[in-house]
Amino acid sequence: ILIRSSFCFCRFGLSNKFEAEFPSSLTGKVAPEEFKASISRVNSCLKKNLPVNVRWLLCGCLCCCCTLGCSMWPVICLSKRVSSTI
Repeated sequence: ILIRSSFCFCRFGLSNKFEAEFPSSLTGKVAPEEFKASISRVNSCLKKNLPVNVRWLLCGCLCCCCTLGCSMWPVICLSKRVSSTI
């Protein structure tokens, strides 16, 4: 299944928004309403977590030299948590 993203902003492989347009390849496999509801849930989860991840990313980048890269762990953990939530 291929889901196109609007590619506004991408961090650690996660796009911040996916298109809600129903792909023709899913006709007969998934109801359009079900697809739209699923995509809207994913988009709302990504929208809710984006500001937190950006703040941690900026903080991690600023402190990266002092902490020898360990300050990036919160960003990686948050990204994994969002992926597992989705």
